[in-house]
Amino acid sequence: MPDEIAIPACIICAVKKAGILAVIVWAAALSGAAEPGRQQPEKPLFPTDVVFMTPDGQSTVTIADFRGRPVLMTFWASWCGPCRVELPELSTLYGDLVGRGFVLMTVNVDHNPMAGRRFLDSLGLGIPFYRMDPRLQRALGIDSLPTNILLDQDGRLVQAYKGYTPDLVDHVRRLVVEMTEPEGP
Repeated sequence: MPDEIAIPACIICAVKKAGILAVIVWAAALSGAAEPGRQQPEKPLFPTDVVFMTPDGQSTVTIADFRGRPVLMTFWASWCGPCRVELPELSTLYGDLVGRGFVLMTVNVDHNPMAGRRFLDSLGLGIPFYRMDPRLQRALGIDSLPTNILLDQDGRLVQAYKGYTPDLVDHVRRLVVEMTEPEGP
């Protein structure tokens, strides 16, 4: 094993080179790569300059706007059957964890933003949603839905999830609670 592990400076660099699945494998491998007496490598940062737009295009946000708060980005579409199941679960999770500073950032990938609004309305969900440049979605490796990316308070990758699993909400809840627990004395 080499003495030093090359770590890309940001998640988008890694994603552009290998795709999100490779980043997931890479992050999982790194999380277990610490040896006694060796400093654990830092998880990659999500790029702070990626712009998310409101459906009307009038307002924008970046991950930097949520610094200091754990963020779950979920990528979804109105035609995605698993998204129909997952979004209400994530909305409930958000309601449960908002007091801990948790942010649920839903990113709609439909071609028509109104399809996303109608979809959320049909589910009775009042959660805000954002859109992003489709070229950037491809660069990030968002090629299946739903895709969820959990970031810590510093904007570092904690976990990425491709596809729906009933365990997602419990897993994210556990990680967010761990991240937001006050430090011991």
